[in-house]
Amino acid sequence: MEPKSYDKMLKRISDGEISSDKLQVLYANAEKMGDEQAQNIMVHILKYAQFEDTVLYKKLVPESAINRKKFMEDNGFTCANWTWSWSFINHDKKIIAFGAWNIKYLDENNVVILDEFWKGDERTSPGYSQALKHIEIAENENYSYQVFNMVHGGVDSNGNSKIAGIEPVLKNAAVRKDDRCWIANVS
Repeated sequence: MEPKSYDKMLKRISDGEISSDKLQVLYANAEKMGDEQAQNIMVHILKYAQFEDTVLYKKLVPESAINRKKFMEDNGFTCANWTWSWSFINHDKKIIAFGAWNIKYLDENNVVILDEFWKGDERTSPGYSQALKHIEIAENENYSYQVFNMVHGGVDSNGNSKIAGIEPVLKNAAVRKDDRCWIANVS
């Protein structure tokens, strides 16, 4: 593909100017080609889909065979409850880990890991209280932070977010409070 056309296509992908159906076909064609341009097109489509089109992302990246609980336990983390916990702790390595929703990235390196709007009441969102305790431990006992990406799979009938899959990679992060949100800067 000519450089000018190639650059224009990458911009159209990033700007969301191509429909999901066409992106899926473009991705499949690029996968077959396998050259450097094709791989870069695939990366742009995945990046766009991960943040802007979760349905397309789930089609392109099948649900992870590694579930969150197994991934966390394999890395030495625990929590109060594997169903509702948002944060996890590894006392041996002094690390707090948060799952980071793919739809909560502010940009490539910054993601909201906790928001005061997610508080609800103690009965409906006990993960919020646990996350605050983990942040307090990190601040008072010098624990470091890590995050791993979770693919948002929509919401259930109660309005709770569902996990469509995870990216089983822990990334170091620095966490700051900004207004009502805690934001992880991922390195």
